Amino acid sequence: MPSEQPPGEALVRPAEEVDHHLPGPSFWPVLLAIGFATSMIGVITKVEVVIVGLIILLVSLGGWVREARHEYRSLP
Repeated sequence: MPSEQPPGEALVRPAEEVDHHLPGPSFWPVLLAIGFATSMIGVITKVEVVIVGLIILLVSLGGWVREARHEYRSLP
């Protein structure tokens, strides 16, 4: 038989010990945003600006993925 509980109160159980991993700070997302914004500005202005923006975007995406893989491999 379930224990009597006052109405309106939830059954509270102690939280389990969980080790959450948060990634460290990185400048790659900022560079990715700059590359995207530059390429979008290039769509309005010149093709050369689009190319520069895409280069920045691809380099920053590659760096971010490489950093994330390295961080993932170093987890226990």
